[in-house]
Amino acid sequence: MITFIVKKKKMKMNNTKYGVIDIGSNSVRAILFSDGKILYKTVITTRLAEGLSFTGKICDSAFDRTLKTVESCVFTLISKCADEIFIFATETVRSASNGKDFALAVKQKTGIEVDVVLGDEEGELGLLGALNGQDGGIIDIGGASAEIVACFKGKIIYSHSLPLGAVRLFDACGEDLDKLDFTIEKNLDFYGEVPQYVDYYAIGGTATTIGFIDSGVKKYDEKLVDGRVITIEKVNEILKTLTELTVSERIEKLNINSKRAEIIVCGVYMLKKIMERFKIGSVRISESDNLSGYLKKKVFGESYEKN
Repeated sequence: MITFIVKKKKMKMNNTKYGVIDIGSNSVRAILFSDGKILYKTVITTRLAEGLSFTGKICDSAFDRTLKTVESCVFTLISKCADEIFIFATETVRSASNGKDFALAVKQKTGIEVDVVLGDEEGELGLLGALNGQDGGIIDIGGASAEIVACFKGKIIYSHSLPLGAVRLFDACGEDLDKLDFTIEKNLDFYGEVPQYVDYYAIGGTATTIGFIDSGVKKYDEKLVDGRVITIEKVNEILKTLTELTVSERIEKLNINSKRAEIIVCGVYMLKKIMERFKIGSVRISESDNLSGYLKKKVFGESYEKN
């Protein structure tokens, strides 16, 4: 079991504009931050982890489209007068056989070094973003990995990153619920004993999509999603709704992004299995995640240290 103590450092506000880009396994996200406020944010689905489960590498098409997207995000942040720009990457880049090649290509195109964060650090960043120093836990179901982290009495008492996420599940199982159940179930043991006495937040694209569906509105509204409590019963209800719709119907009736609509059943099913296995009755959706957590750690010095 990994134990950390939290090192708190008051965030100093200034007029410096910081740009942060997260190269995720399903999407590329970027924010521009200054003086305590997010001035700009965007998310573009590029499916970097497409085919990773079969080949162990980033395929050429995913490589090219994600590289172009990152380059475009850098140009956008520069056009918005970013003073400093940080780029970090997660599971796909750290596990793919050509992940280093991709990181190098990003540096050659943009001049910015890619910080490839490890699984435990990815969980720490999510915790910093979502909990803001409070006790609790996070469940972060990404495209190629799923992190569970728990903090109690100012210490991270549990942290594990499982290399299994919505894109990997979609590649391996499609929407075959029996295959999904078998694949997820055989991997859940790797989490070991997950603390059940903390309140969990769910972060990432799967979580916010669930919050959006539950809000019942036609256009995504962060204010309606952030902080929304989702019970295991509601997760099962949303899963049933999704499985009864085709991908095109999810896009049309639920207004879900087309790429997200393809993999959302896999992500929701994994959240369902995690909540059931570890007896987590409900989760609170958080819009703040490892993107803002990266800013807090790398720029403002907030972190968790080993005890």
